[in-house]
Amino acid sequence: MFTWVLEFFVPTIILMSVVVFVHEWGHFWVARRNNVKVEDFAIGFGPELFGFSDKKGTRWAFRLVPLGGYIKMLGDADATSATADDAIITKLTEEERKQTLHAKTPWQRIQVAAGGPLANFVFAIVAMIGLFAVFGEPITPPVIGFVDPAGVGAKHGLQENDRIVEINHEKIHSFENMLPFIRSGKHEVLSIKLERAKKQVQLNIPLTLKDKETGEIQKIKVLGIKPNPSKEYKEVSFGAAVQTAFSTFWGMCKTIVVGLGELLTGQRKGDELGGILAIGDMASQSAKLGVAGMLWFMIIMSINLGLINLFPIPVLDGGQMLMTSIEWVIGKPLPEKIQKYIFGSGFALVISLMLYSTWNDIVRFNVIQKIYSLFQIVRGWLPL
Repeated sequence: MFTWVLEFFVPTIILMSVVVFVHEWGHFWVARRNNVKVEDFAIGFGPELFGFSDKKGTRWAFRLVPLGGYIKMLGDADATSATADDAIITKLTEEERKQTLHAKTPWQRIQVAAGGPLANFVFAIVAMIGLFAVFGEPITPPVIGFVDPAGVGAKHGLQENDRIVEINHEKIHSFENMLPFIRSGKHEVLSIKLERAKKQVQLNIPLTLKDKETGEIQKIKVLGIKPNPSKEYKEVSFGAAVQTAFSTFWGMCKTIVVGLGELLTGQRKGDELGGILAIGDMASQSAKLGVAGMLWFMIIMSINLGLINLFPIPVLDGGQMLMTSIEWVIGKPLPEKIQKYIFGSGFALVISLMLYSTWNDIVRFNVIQKIYSLFQIVRGWLPL
């Protein structure tokens, strides 16, 4: 149990706290620049564990449940900053009201909402430049670390630890090199040359599937494989590190957006979504790879957090930017009832996705079976 805490729980808390801090600091920094008073800057939720107050009255605190974080500004009804608390606003002086987010212009509020994602993006790019310049450009070797038994890859012979050498007669140098062949929709069959136990193996994997009921031919954009978590590094100059950081950032953004689009349109399975356990597993694997591995994990999570928060879903930053933009265009806020309905719907959607991804984690990591095994062990210790 103690080993699990050290290898899984601790890296997850530390690495995710850094990413969350960057995001919330972006909101905080822009809010302060617009003369908005920030009352709370919290990492985690629930009761405060420890913290301090700065000279401007902001309480900086670590809280009991380390899953996320928030800043709360003067006059906010809750940590989302989506609505004002009228009971608080009416008790403020005229000068204090000017320091609330809701007293600011639509453009200023949009800036504050965009500050979090922007900070994540800046952090990711700067961290990549440092990583590439010091350690080299990280490359995920084309080695299979996991094969879904129900996936197309497993059905046609792919195995864990296979190293992909060629696809359709083109050399493969990284796992990322494989993605265009799989997801572009241009190929009906992948001719794969791989190394397995120091021997070369040739496989042909079709990327089409015939529907048993309709007979319709469907294209497949996933093989049901995941890369080995290890990294290889290619030395680059500082100039190349800067250029590569920006191109890698853009490529990762495109990959995330395309992947989510494929999930929404049913081209990829929903069970690929991962929750906190999947993130924890990634953090644990990254920690084992040292400083470079941990930094790369934070870069990936920072880009994901920033990009997802820009989606126009109420309760997310992008949703608040959209709502504020509508207010700006029509010259007044939407009716309170409509706002509550919109934000309630957005909250329900986000919670549903969290529950769904958590269920995927429970199935993926055999949580129920592990809890049952632990119960049996504990039961064996008890006197009968």
